[in-house]
Amino acid sequence: MRIQPVTDRESLDAAGKQAWDAVAERRGGHVGGPFGVLMHSPAAAERVARVGDHVRFDLDLEPAERELAIITTAREFDVEVEWAGHSRLATEAGVPETTINVVANRGDVSGLTPHEVQIITFIRELVGPKRRVSEATFKALHSRLGDRTMVDLATLVGYYSMLGCALNTFEVPAGPDARPLPPIAR
Repeated sequence: MRIQPVTDRESLDAAGKQAWDAVAERRGGHVGGPFGVLMHSPAAAERVARVGDHVRFDLDLEPAERELAIITTAREFDVEVEWAGHSRLATEAGVPETTINVVANRGDVSGLTPHEVQIITFIRELVGPKRRVSEATFKALHSRLGDRTMVDLATLVGYYSMLGCALNTFEVPAGPDARPLPPIAR
């Protein structure tokens, strides 16, 4: 890890303590994962957490689709911490192990359900080399999700991309019992 996470609320000034409390409020009273590092900038950590609250808890996506979107973004950015936590949550939300393995290995999606293919393809296109979603992919997903949920899905991808940038910059490791993210050739 390139910088140590902030782990002691009492080491922060009053504004930092307020930010800590806001971050911890919807995370079981804990400030961990990316937020330990982000707490070096408490105002940023608090604002990032607010977006995270929305994309994790307030989206109209089914939990399995939300977690599939998160792990796909984590895979595309090679973010060990998010992969570790959310691959477990994806399993709990009902994402099949075969689907998780396809995402983990950046495999062929042709054997997955149409809804899984839509989510994975959308994210792979959006964060891929062109940074654009094809018209066909957009239309298929938009016809099913509508305007609001499409905006929320794009925001979710942006949020987890941002976390990936922070986690990868500071080389925040996943825990010792974390599900490993397999290496892939780029």
